[in-house]
Amino acid sequence: MPHSSGKGLPHIALIGVTGYGAIYLHLIREALKRREIVLKAAVIINPDKVSDLVSELQAGGTVTYPTATAFFAQEAGQIDLCLVPTGIQWHARLTISALQAGMNVLVEKPLAGSSADAQAIRAAEAATGHWVAVGFQDLYTPEARWVKTQLLAGGIGELREISMLGLWPRSRAYFERTTWAGRAAADGAAVLDSPLNNAFAHFVNLALFFAGETAGESATIHIDSAELFRAHQIEMFDTAVVRGTTRSGTRCWFGVSHAIETTRQPEIVLEGSTGRIEWWHEQHCTVVHPDGRRQVLALPTAEQARELMFDAMLARLRDPRAPVCTTAIAEKHTQLIENLQHIGRVSAFPQTSIDWKQDGDTHSEIPVVRGLAEALGLAFKEKFPLASVLETSRPAPLPA
Repeated sequence: MPHSSGKGLPHIALIGVTGYGAIYLHLIREALKRREIVLKAAVIINPDKVSDLVSELQAGGTVTYPTATAFFAQEAGQIDLCLVPTGIQWHARLTISALQAGMNVLVEKPLAGSSADAQAIRAAEAATGHWVAVGFQDLYTPEARWVKTQLLAGGIGELREISMLGLWPRSRAYFERTTWAGRAAADGAAVLDSPLNNAFAHFVNLALFFAGETAGESATIHIDSAELFRAHQIEMFDTAVVRGTTRSGTRCWFGVSHAIETTRQPEIVLEGSTGRIEWWHEQHCTVVHPDGRRQVLALPTAEQARELMFDAMLARLRDPRAPVCTTAIAEKHTQLIENLQHIGRVSAFPQTSIDWKQDGDTHSEIPVVRGLAEALGLAFKEKFPLASVLETSRPAPLPA
């Protein structure tokens, strides 16, 4: 598979090829087949574990590096787009280094683990003149842009309320897969890993984008209440209900959990003064117009959304006006997560309310808080606090 043929094609680099990096590598492989790019360099910190892949990449002309430091030193000024699908704690450091080395960047979501890191990235963008796009893949779909256009045009009247619910079971193995999963910080940088900053971050960010007052803007939310709980033995939380208000007065409700048995795919509901929009992840988007007419749009799968995201990167290299999820958009999500950390206290579900059940996929155990899924569904429907509908949500004291 040739990686380096084709004059004038964008030169791409990838930092990390395992974990989520494997998904980015798949996108690169497809673009290589279409002869749209050149994969000039890759950073592989564990070459012994992926020796066949290293051999394949090198045979195709890709230069591999054991460290990001060596990569930036050798490839400065040679890369058009650097992909950074790494742990959250490395997003700011690697993105800023790439910018300073003359590269544009696609960094995986979230933008960073703290507002300070997000601001540092934006400052580096301004100083270098290069751009950063963020891997919130749903924002790259035409359907998301269409919904935003409808909202700005008053298609459902004044936007009064946004709510989002997502329930994805996660076993102990999920939090054991990396050194930073479920942690507040790692490797000297903020992480704030949680369902709101990781698994369901896409949908929180999408909701903020829908609530933004202009086409390229996301909303800032004032947190009115935050209920944060954990069933897993982690630093952060695995269940949350957050209620807030945007500067324009739109009420927001976000509910997520990993401590349940049955999956409920993420859904976003936008309530307007004259209409309603429902966004069902990987299924469809339904618009109820003021005259009662229902309009249904099929939504792409997550894989298709990632393909659209990668296409958007190539379009942005050709045209600086091509839309991407900018750091200005993604920073609003980071600000919300950081504010949540300052305001919300994480409490433990009582052990007596938790049933540990075997997960056939990971051969590990999932904590199932009795009544939680049903309570979250009711709280989502009524926009209630979780504590008002779940008896076991009364927190147990944490160890000192």
